[in-house]
Amino acid sequence: MPSIETRALLPADPDTVFGMIRKVEDFPRYTSAVERVTPIGPERYHWQVRISGVVYEWDVEVIQCEPPLRLAWRSLTGIANTGRYRLTPAPGGTDVTLVIDYSLNSRLLDHTVGRVAGPIVRRVSAEVLHRVRQRLASGQA
Repeated sequence: MPSIETRALLPADPDTVFGMIRKVEDFPRYTSAVERVTPIGPERYHWQVRISGVVYEWDVEVIQCEPPLRLAWRSLTGIANTGRYRLTPAPGGTDVTLVIDYSLNSRLLDHTVGRVAGPIVRRVSAEVLHRVRQRLASGQA
């Protein structure tokens, strides 16, 4: 299962950063790839993402929520994926680590398609953290 890790120092305390990433339905604000995130039950969300003109959809559930230090999820449908945010207080703000693990349900697909999927997941993850940083810096938390 490929794993993508992205880190960023965000200019706010962990409580403020956690508050932003905890609002899962706001993620279309943080990346152009996410078209919609719809709550479908307690701690469950339906994601609709468009990448290179192709729409992907899946459902996830939050499996760990420890404010303001950790938030983790796993997919219930669609592309198998798990992810987690780890927030650590740091001088000047909060060090955020985002790790996304995914599987295309085949070693061959993971190896071949993963060459394309990995950079896309990395780009979208970096875009999310960059836009969160921008919103925090502009006082839009």
